[in-house]
Amino acid sequence: MSCLMLLPLMGCQSKISPELKQCAQQNYQCEQSCQSQSIDATLTQQICNNQCIDEYNACKAQAEALNTTN
Repeated sequence: MSCLMLLPLMGCQSKISPELKQCAQQNYQCEQSCQSQSIDATLTQQICNNQCIDEYNACKAQAEALNTTN
């Protein structure tokens, strides 16, 4: 899932927090790293991409928790 695909999943927020932007950027870099490590769409790349998604979801949860306490 690319960064561009993740932004619509965040909803129609007119103001995206810097923390969520950072999560999306980190996810993009993670996925790029997965692609550069794999020549084709192998199971290894799928596992790598799933780890990126898990990291993004954790980051997003932390960012949302931080924003609700502010």
